[in-house]
Amino acid sequence: MSLKSWISNKNLALSRKPLLLVFWGIATFLTAIGAFALLFSYGALPPQVPLLFTAEKGLAGKLLLAVVPVLAIFFLIVNATVSEFLLRKREDAAAIFPAFLSILVSALLTGSLIRILRIFPLPESPLEELLYPLLLPFGSAVFLGFLITLGILFLARRLRLFDRPHGPYPQVRPIPRLGALPLFLAFGTVALLFLPLDPALKGLLLGAGIITLVQTVDDIRPLPFWVQGLGHLIAAGAVIWGGIKITFIGNPLWPYLAPRHLDFSAIPYLSELITAAWIFALINVVDWLDGLDGLAAGIGTIAAVAIVAASFILGTPASALLGVVLAGVLLGFLPLNAYPAKIYLGGGAFLLGYFLAVLSIFSGAKTGTAILILAVPIIDAVLVILSRLRTGKSPFLGDQRHLHHRLMEAGISHPRIVFLEWAIVAALAVAAVVLRGSSKLAAVGLVLLAALLVNQQLLRRAGSKDQAPSAPSN
Repeated sequence: MSLKSWISNKNLALSRKPLLLVFWGIATFLTAIGAFALLFSYGALPPQVPLLFTAEKGLAGKLLLAVVPVLAIFFLIVNATVSEFLLRKREDAAAIFPAFLSILVSALLTGSLIRILRIFPLPESPLEELLYPLLLPFGSAVFLGFLITLGILFLARRLRLFDRPHGPYPQVRPIPRLGALPLFLAFGTVALLFLPLDPALKGLLLGAGIITLVQTVDDIRPLPFWVQGLGHLIAAGAVIWGGIKITFIGNPLWPYLAPRHLDFSAIPYLSELITAAWIFALINVVDWLDGLDGLAAGIGTIAAVAIVAASFILGTPASALLGVVLAGVLLGFLPLNAYPAKIYLGGGAFLLGYFLAVLSIFSGAKTGTAILILAVPIIDAVLVILSRLRTGKSPFLGDQRHLHHRLMEAGISHPRIVFLEWAIVAALAVAAVVLRGSSKLAAVGLVLLAALLVNQQLLRRAGSKDQAPSAPSN
């Protein structure tokens, strides 16, 4: 029996406890840090190393250091088993103690291992200068993201601010939709702690505050689409006021077709117009992506990590830090948003699209990188708009024609669709960071072709189901 089938057959109680999953995630992350630190420094260590920090006595072969991460993994498994046992006995409060103990043991063992490794002069990794300054902002973002989301969830339940039937969803679960609030509060707090409040950051946070206000009101009492759209345009104006603009984009056909860059600054207000259009478009594309639990938040995390990588390559450390903060906040939000969700992203999907649009400009990656990363949801949005226009419907009225809806109609389960789209976006993110110029344009073309083929196949399958004769009734 495979591990996957064993887990599904066992129906683990831990998988239904987001708080405990976060605790186990932290413990696993700490254990992984120790294991990778030993792996990367093992070749530079002398044959004999001290154990328990003894200077001369207690020297042992360096291979014995591998016992430390193995021991941490053993404690993880044992404590996870104890937590599972307590949950099955309906002792939910008691099940928290083994999870907290695992964090403590993992931290102690990993800390001890790193202290031993630091006794010896190890060759510095070129990534150390880049990654170490981002660890504290990342950890703060994850912690605050989860804590504020938990607080908003508790408040929304007390005030009974639940999702209501809307658009193509006549039946909904009683779950809060206030995802914009924790994203904005956590992101803004961490950004202000670790970055100077310059005009660019003022514009970014002002625009984010406008979208958060508009979409939180919409989550509580639905607003007309034109009011929301006006709010998005005002937010884009705040970004432009802060000095963040698309002044040029690289020509994907260069060197086959000149010029190398398409400069927008030569024509008055063209740069501002393109910036506002880009932000408005991506805001709505990401919102349309938010149709399944955890889908948009997971894709946003992948896109944020890709922006961090692009920022490293292009030498824009401020956008790298903001990308790390966004990824951390989303990772803190995901445990409560993953299937089955305890809180919906709701208006937070608009805010997520706004952050990705602005950070793609801020990082210097411009639109090409973001278009390739989000190629699947962008193409899906275009196809859905064309389909609505073809049938005489408004492109702004929701329906269930998006890719994830059709995949569910094809019989694929909710979690599998989410993981499938995550995997596709992750592969495109790697391509977006690695590829340049015409190669990136070719990749977008291939994704477009694949999306059209998949869309046609899903339409055929839906048509065959509609035309299938119904079974005779007795």
